[in-house]
Amino acid sequence: MDNFNAKQMKMKYFIGLMMVLLSLTSTAQDFSSKLLKAQDLYARSQYDSAALIYQSIIDGGYQSPELYYNLGNSYFKLDEIPSAILYFEKAARLNPNDENIQHNLQLCNSMIPDRIDQLPQLFFIRWYVSLYNYFPIDTWASIIIVLMGIFSVFFLIFLLSERILLKKLGFWSAVLFLLLTMFSLFLTYQKYSSFKQHNDAIIFTPSITVKSSPTQNSVDLFVLHEGTKVTILDTVSGWKKVKIQNGSVGWIEGDKLEII
Repeated sequence: MDNFNAKQMKMKYFIGLMMVLLSLTSTAQDFSSKLLKAQDLYARSQYDSAALIYQSIIDGGYQSPELYYNLGNSYFKLDEIPSAILYFEKAARLNPNDENIQHNLQLCNSMIPDRIDQLPQLFFIRWYVSLYNYFPIDTWASIIIVLMGIFSVFFLIFLLSERILLKKLGFWSAVLFLLLTMFSLFLTYQKYSSFKQHNDAIIFTPSITVKSSPTQNSVDLFVLHEGTKVTILDTVSGWKKVKIQNGSVGWIEGDKLEII
């Protein structure tokens, strides 16, 4: 009797596993068919239909720089520039060094009314930002693993070698690669934290007046237009405290923004 019950349990587990695998296969096939359909619609200049399918894929939990890039292109063809900027920015978050993404993003930004000069940065800050954006987060994680492996090799040379020259080489090389590993880990952590925070947003209203405080009757500071990127600093009662690239700060209504 016990053997019979055990067989029944094994059969249930097997059936359950098969159902999960079939579900995953069906989901993957559905994703692939939707993607191909969206690409076909885009190729036939049916950009609105392509955008709807790309959006449904994203709403289904999928994300990739290519997917966001394609949706951004669809909105660009529809002349919906704020939406195009939003999804090019999302693509750039995942793959900041892709030339096509950056080119299309710059093209869209040249089409919005606001021309905001960025605050000048010190040379070492520019160097850090350039290095920070050089690889996506998964590449930085792979670099950490490689550096840790090299550190381990040199550390073993230091521990096991009987020759003084090899011990010194192993020690100082291990120190160097340990420092590189720690720096890469710091960059990866910063990139991951920034990726999870979602502090940047795009304005989605033709024009909006930035206020000095989170109330309608406060002092008007300046006007921003749709498509402009802002950084969110704080939230109070539905209002967002934002900063633009030239360093100016003020408050706008939160429902006028779309988070990147």
